[in-house]
Amino acid sequence: MACAKISRKQRLIATIAISFSFFVAELIAGFYTHSLALVADAFHYLSDLAGFVVALVAVVVSERVEPPPKQYTFGWQRATLLGAFFNGVFLLALGVSILVQAIERFSHITPVEDPRLVLIIGCVGFGLNVIVMSFLHEHDHGHGHGHGREEGHGHSRELDIEEEEMVLHRNDFKSAAQATTSHHEHKHNIAKPSRSGRDLGMLGVLIHVVGDAINNIGVIISAVVIWKAEGEGRYYIDPAISVFIAIMIFLTAIPLTKRSGSILLQIAPGGIDLEDVKYDIESIPGVDSVHELHIWRLDQHKSVATAHVVVDDRTVENFGEKAKVIMECLHAYGIHSVTLQPEVLPPCDNETTIVRSVYTDGGPAQVKKRVRQRCQLCKLTGRGSGILPLSNIPLLG
Repeated sequence: MACAKISRKQRLIATIAISFSFFVAELIAGFYTHSLALVADAFHYLSDLAGFVVALVAVVVSERVEPPPKQYTFGWQRATLLGAFFNGVFLLALGVSILVQAIERFSHITPVEDPRLVLIIGCVGFGLNVIVMSFLHEHDHGHGHGHGREEGHGHSRELDIEEEEMVLHRNDFKSAAQATTSHHEHKHNIAKPSRSGRDLGMLGVLIHVVGDAINNIGVIISAVVIWKAEGEGRYYIDPAISVFIAIMIFLTAIPLTKRSGSILLQIAPGGIDLEDVKYDIESIPGVDSVHELHIWRLDQHKSVATAHVVVDDRTVENFGEKAKVIMECLHAYGIHSVTLQPEVLPPCDNETTIVRSVYTDGGPAQVKKRVRQRCQLCKLTGRGSGILPLSNIPLLG
């Protein structure tokens, strides 16, 4: 219970203090024993320290009570996410550096002195990492998924809440849709939105610590081999372990960078097909078409959507009811922040004049593109009364 009361910021401060102390001790021991694996692991700790500081700053910024500057329209909601991305970048740079040094050490082998000291440092480092990993994992497992008594099993609890919420939204949407039309074929009933429950900022810190623990195991193996084996060949285990450390860094840094970077690039959430969303919205009575549909994640928890909705009403008075159904549809996909821009179809009393205006606006190469744009507003694809399909409109020139 005492551990549950420690805040995320306090955990990060404790992690930074432990990592810095061990970094100094390991770096001194590495230079003293000429162990590249130990030095590589020490500099890994240095990179971790930089990452931990970035994560701490991100947490402090995201927890600010005072409002952010006016130009930050979304506030500090992406501060932790940005910290996670830079954590991954730092790790990738460190992995490249260690790999280059290991290759050089293969060409110019250097004997490792006092392997027993290397063994002791490796064991101490592994023990410290296990301790740090235990409370970071507990916090990461419960931070975004529940608090208080349910913190220990908050991850499954959040999935239950999300699933229950999704079912409620889908049922509400079905009721609203059935009240207006037969809408049971909407594809969101089988959609599986991404359930990214973990805090990527704390996950980045946890990945750092897990990587350190694995690296310590490599240092321990290297020390035992050099200590117990004989011959010059035993010293090749040191750069070999360094290569292993670099590979482990890559394996942990690439997914973190990819996950955080994909959100920063505003990629659509996993499990949501834009074509399915568009199909569902266009199936609503009174909605002619949808364009400029954008769905992205503000952070790892909140999804946002914007769309231009073309309706066949001559006024926007009835758009409120359609917007309500559209928002229920998007809620069923797990999207709870929605901005809709209505576009009303104008009367198409003189389609011939419209088509001629299209031809006079540009050359033949622009005709079909312009006609398609007019189609969205005037139904020139044949769905309007007495209008020919686009393929039957001759090109002039």
